[in-house]
This record gives sequence, structure tokens and C-alpha cells, in this order.
Amino acid sequence: MEEYGIWSLLPPLVAIGMAMLTKRTILSLIVGAWVGLTIIYKNPITAIPLMVEDMFIPRIADAWNAQMILLCTACGGFVYMIKCSGAAKGFGDFISKRIKKRKSGMLIAYISAFAFIFTEPTLTLGAIMRPVTERLRISRVKLAYICDVLGCPFASLSPITSYSAYAAGLIGAELIALSMTENPWVTFIKSIPFNLYCIFGMLTLLYVIIRSIDIGPMYAAEKRAVETGHLIGEKDDPTSKEPANEFENVEAAGPLPVYNFFIPLAVLFVSLFSVILWSGDVGENGIGGAFREGNIPLAITTGFFVAGAVAGLLGARSKLYKPGEIVGKFITGIMYNIEIPIILVLAWTIGNITTVMDLKGYLITIVAETSLPVGLLPAFIFLVGAFVAFATGSSWGVWAIMMPIAIPMADAFGLSIPLMIGAAISGGAFGDHCSPISDTTVLASTASGADHIQHVRTQLPYAITVAIASVIGFLFGGFVAPVAAVIATAVVIVLAMQILRVISKKKYGAVDSLATAAEVNQ
Repeated sequence: MEEYGIWSLLPPLVAIGMAMLTKRTILSLIVGAWVGLTIIYKNPITAIPLMVEDMFIPRIADAWNAQMILLCTACGGFVYMIKCSGAAKGFGDFISKRIKKRKSGMLIAYISAFAFIFTEPTLTLGAIMRPVTERLRISRVKLAYICDVLGCPFASLSPITSYSAYAAGLIGAELIALSMTENPWVTFIKSIPFNLYCIFGMLTLLYVIIRSIDIGPMYAAEKRAVETGHLIGEKDDPTSKEPANEFENVEAAGPLPVYNFFIPLAVLFVSLFSVILWSGDVGENGIGGAFREGNIPLAITTGFFVAGAVAGLLGARSKLYKPGEIVGKFITGIMYNIEIPIILVLAWTIGNITTVMDLKGYLITIVAETSLPVGLLPAFIFLVGAFVAFATGSSWGVWAIMMPIAIPMADAFGLSIPLMIGAAISGGAFGDHCSPISDTTVLASTASGADHIQHVRTQLPYAITVAIASVIGFLFGGFVAPVAAVIATAVVIVLAMQILRVISKKKYGAVDSLATAAEVNQ
């Protein structure tokens, strides 16, 4: 196998750097993939057709990837049906009479994620909450930030998701290799308090919502949304391409019943749970086992299709269109989100190129050849995992790399195994959360209808703050005691949030003025 060494870093760095500079996601991913394949095939001309033959087609043909593509298209159709059927308007009218503050709307979005604790709720949460956030003048990137934090980081903490089952499987393999008899599920649960980035990422989001801490590009986006009602920037390129006047007939239809929203939502939940229990063989595995073994993407996709159809029927019943137009409208919603599957395929292609070039092996070699004090190891595992996840866009891939390093290191040097597992999971989650080529980040942009690169830019200050606090926490955990990791991270986060709040007030004025302005403008 040919060794590419440091050249394996080039494709993801080109894609990420170009995306941040040009704000052209698809173009940047194509160029990054072309650079990688040029290095592999040593021919910039043949790299173009081989990109299609060796990368695009296999990525689309992969069963899991195909499910994710179908999931995204179904989400686009569902969101469109919720709007054109009057469900969004009915729900918006209902909510606006009861919730008039932006903070309350964001808190509802935050709390609603716990209804989806069995999975990564990014897409579903965004689809449900967009009508609320649009009414309350909450910017698309703020909703995307909420959806993203309540995606991979949240799912990594839940013991009843595919994330936890995957992590427990990796842990179990290492425990067996070390002749340990501990239950991998128990070990995973013990590691949850040390999953510092995920825990404090969620707590930071809650604090940001409660105290209205909007800084940098996020403040600008929120200020624009409050003062002008424009939820996306003038130069933004949102993932959803719905025209501004697409639903004028719905707005002109007068009051619409709120059950146009709640009935499809109930159907979504019933369909989702039914497919999970069926695909997870609840009779054989029990309810808990069914949620671990069930096909979550299939369940969500089915829910979107069925709930979208029900929303369509209710819209026809409200005389907003004819029954024969329902399928066409669902397809219209899919077409408005057609860029999403393209971005996903390109992101997977970059990830596969880094696999062919053995980027992971190159970084592992660097780790193996680096002599570090034992106390630095938890922070080192976090940082290496974060970098690999950012470069590859995959948290699961990082966990598969770092678990065989973290657990044996903990055993060899007398470190806490749960602490080292927490460092590995946190590093992967942080890199995945921030990477422009991560499918989770793409899904968050999709769910909120935000510009993908603007979503990455606006959430970075918060994510980096939590990551720095996590590094300090892991240093305390390695040098002092595992419990010190949690305490130190909490202290740093509180101090950092207070500093950011002071900076925000000095630079932008009173932060709470955004909330006040929004209430005046409604």
C-alpha cells in the first residue's frame, strides 16, 4: 500500500479552507476531492472521470448512505408540506398567542429534542421547530446551532441510540483484548460524566439561550432577523431554495386550524416508533433492544413520508389546493433541497479519499512516536480525535481509531478508563460538530434552511469555547483526578460565558435588546 504521509492532509484541508474562504460548499468539496484523487492517480485529467466512477457511484450505492440521501429528500418534502398545507401557519398562529418571546421559542426547541432522545434529532427537530422560529424572528443559523448541538453531542450522551451501541461495541472489543471482564455498557455509562464536550456543549447552549449571549457573526445574524425579519443574510446561500413568496396563498387564507400541524406531528411519532419497534424486532429484543437494534434512518424517513402525506390531505381539506396536487407539492419540496444529497455525496467522497490515503494511519503514527507525560494523555486523545474528525467529517471513524489507543493507554499507565473513553468520544464529537464536511453539520443546515458555511462560522465561537474548556478539564483529569475534569470544565465554562457576555455587551450593546426588539416588532 502506497504511503502518502503528510499529503493525506491536503484534500480535507483544501476543501475546508476553500469553503470557509469562498462560502461555496459544493465547489470547495469538488476541488478538495479532485486534489486528493490527483495525488492518488497522479493525473489531474483522469482524476475527474475516476471521481465519478470510483467515488461518487460507490458512495451512492452504499446502503447506509442511500438511506441518508432518502432521509434528506423526505425531510425536504415533509417541511414543504407542513408549510403549503397551512400546518406551519396554524401552528404559528397558535404559538404566537402563547409564546411571544424569542427566548421561549428557543427553549421549546431545546426541550423538544428530549422527545427524540432515542436518536440524533437534528433533522426532525429542525423540521418541527422552523415554523416557530420563523414567527419569532430567530435566525436560521441560530436554529442550525441548536439543531447541531442537539445532534451528535446529544446522541453521544444517550444510552439508547445507535451511537451508544456503536461506542459500547468498540469498548467491548478493547476490554476483551485486555482480558477485562467489565460490562461494556456499564463502562460506557461510567464514561458519560467525562464526555466533557458533549455535556458542556449542551449546557452552554442552554446558557446562551437563557442569557441571550450572541457574539460575532451570530449576533449580526440575530440582529438582522430581529430588525428586518430576514432570517438569512443577503449573500447567504441557504440549503433550502424556497422562493420568498412561495406560500402567499396560505397567508391569505385566513385562520387555519392548529390540528393541521398536530395531526401530522402525531402521525410522524406513531410511524417513527412503529417502524423502530418493527425493524428492531420488539418481540425478540424487547423495547430497549428494539431501540438499539432498530433502523432509525428508515423509521424517520417513513415518518416523514407518511406525515407529509397526511399534512397534504389536511391542506387539501382546507381548500388550499386540490388532492391531486399533493404528490407534486411533496416533490417540489424535495427539489428545493436538491443540493443536500450532492453535498453529502461529496463529503463522503472526501472521507473515503482520506481513508484511501490512510490519513488516520498517518496521525496514529504521529501519536505512537510522541512521548508525552501521562497526565497529558486524556487531553492529547481529545485533541487528536478532534483534528481527525474535523478533517474527515466523521465522529464514528474517530472513535474506531481512538478507542484502541485510549483504552490500552489507560490500562498501561494507570489512568481512568472512563476518563479516556470520554476524551475519545468528546474529541470525535467536537470535530464532527464543527467540520463543514460532516454529514451532521450538513443535516443541521438542511433542517434549519441555513447557509451551510454561515452555520459553521456562527457556531464556531461557542464550540471552540467549550472545546478549550474541555481540554483544560482533561488536563485536570489526567494530572489531578478524574472528578477534577468535570469541576474544572464547569468553572472554565462559567468564566468564559461571563467574559463573552461582557465582551458582547461592550461591543454590541445590551444583549437582551435583541429580545426586546423582537417583541416590539411582532
